[in-house]
Amino acid sequence: MVFGKNFLEARNRKGVDQKDAAAALDITPGYLSRVEKDKTKPSLDLILKAADYYGVEEGYFFLKNDDIDLDSLYTQHNKKFIKEMDLLPANKLRDKYNITLDGEELTESELKGVIAYLRSLRSME
Repeated sequence: MVFGKNFLEARNRKGVDQKDAAAALDITPGYLSRVEKDKTKPSLDLILKAADYYGVEEGYFFLKNDDIDLDSLYTQHNKKFIKEMDLLPANKLRDKYNITLDGEELTESELKGVIAYLRSLRSME
């Protein structure tokens, strides 16, 4: 199966270690290790959580490595996030994407500040 290589690639691309990724995905580091080594298959729930956490489309985990265009997948996810940033209230956006900074969840006012900053950057382009 291709799950393991894709889980490992997504984790490495995000730049997190196994312990932190496992904690974010609500699994043990040992279980994540087994998934990454293709010793066990991830549940659909884990695939959905991992896609959200790693910032990839859900289908990414099903692709053969030679079929993967990571930049395209990340770009699609970012476009989806940006669109939702314009449509969802800040608190719903924060809850859906579990937006944190330095390990702490952003408050609604912090997230509104981030959104305002990003909009100002976008207007300068």
